[in-house]
Amino acid sequence: MNSRWQKEHQVPEVDIDLFVNDWQLRTNNRSNYRLIRTYAEQCGDCFDWFIEPLTDEEKEQIHPMMTPLSPNMPVTQNGIHAWSGTPNLGISLMRKAVKENQRLAAEKGALFMFETKALQLTTLDGAVTGLIAQAADGSFMEIAAGKGVILAAGDYSRNKEMCEDLLAECADLIDEGDWSGHGWDGSGIRMGVWAGGRLEPRPQPSAGGNYSFPGFDTVGSTACLRLNTHGRRYSNEGFGNHVLAALPGARQPNGMLWSIFDSNILNEVTYQAPCNASFDYTDAGRLARMEASLAKARENKGSLVMNKDQAGDERPLCCADTMEELAAALYSDQKDRQNMIDSVRRYNELCAMKQDPDFGKEPFLLHPIQAPPFYASGQYKNSHKPYGQSMKILVTVGGLLTDEYQNVLGHDFEPVKGLYASGNCCGGRFGLHYSTSIPGQSISMAQTLGRVLGRYLACQPQLSQ
Repeated sequence: MNSRWQKEHQVPEVDIDLFVNDWQLRTNNRSNYRLIRTYAEQCGDCFDWFIEPLTDEEKEQIHPMMTPLSPNMPVTQNGIHAWSGTPNLGISLMRKAVKENQRLAAEKGALFMFETKALQLTTLDGAVTGLIAQAADGSFMEIAAGKGVILAAGDYSRNKEMCEDLLAECADLIDEGDWSGHGWDGSGIRMGVWAGGRLEPRPQPSAGGNYSFPGFDTVGSTACLRLNTHGRRYSNEGFGNHVLAALPGARQPNGMLWSIFDSNILNEVTYQAPCNASFDYTDAGRLARMEASLAKARENKGSLVMNKDQAGDERPLCCADTMEELAAALYSDQKDRQNMIDSVRRYNELCAMKQDPDFGKEPFLLHPIQAPPFYASGQYKNSHKPYGQSMKILVTVGGLLTDEYQNVLGHDFEPVKGLYASGNCCGGRFGLHYSTSIPGQSISMAQTLGRVLGRYLACQPQLSQ
């Protein structure tokens, strides 16, 4: 937020005071205010620094999400804020920027020891003095720390034991199956604990694992009517952001969740708040994929059409001319079909009233489903088989407890001398789950706080060996 690049692309400025207080509301004041404040104040400058090695032509490929902003975009949903304009580099350009910055760092004397694995920190009188590592050829080495050791080894979403122990809410919701994520094995966090560091309290936060919602990739987090496997509405579909609104989905009976909408969907998506999983209606490619999916469903009315998202997961989409026909396509049980028809009728009544006493959805998000043809986008929710955006973890975003300088705290809540944690090794950032007011904040925070910590340590004295 507030980068020079964003100002040049007419992205509105973010009020830092408002942003940080909104963040603390999201996390129930569980996040370290000073860490979040530092991130908010410096992430714009960090982004400008990060893209410096890119050419002007490459910088022009960066797209400010949801810009120009739709006048329909909510400033708040149930009192929770969101901001647009995240610079979207795409994966290939992001990798290019990382590699170019590594090259510049190496030119300035940084040493990258790839394929060398840190195994254990060394300590003396309670202070961290360095680490033991193993090279690719199997040999061991001891590396002495100059000013400290920074644990920036990623998350623990690939460590089943740590996930089951630390992600208590997810573990309680998921009965069996592989719900691990795409990240790392938690070795950095474990080394910090072994050296005397204190873990962030449980349940630690993760991106995913405790929610399920239909419509992902097809309509994003658009607040369309959502029905469970028995055709009943179960939530305020537009509460806060896609994670908060999707939490009730994880508590529904196992089976298909459906997002129901009509032919006004291209307008409906413009009422969406920017967040992770939001549908960027200013992205021509994203719009084209949606229109192609809807066209495919129309060509196969009354049948479930499987759509593959960018991650390779397949989700059903269905189209029909009447709600009765749509219900017949989605539900085999006659009672469930009638439940769906009744739920849509009730929802349309609430939209006409511009009031939702059933679940508290805000009036500006209450839009009737009445322009045929009608559509349903599905997501299979199963506590025995986590899948995609349903009960599956992307990454964990909790870790070691630190102070505002990212100095790891020990069992007496005092800093452990010489030990620091950044990125997804650092706790005290996301509270109970990854709920963001701007898309991409996990990556942005890792970049920003890593840079901040590097600058801080550069000004510190050498550790006495």
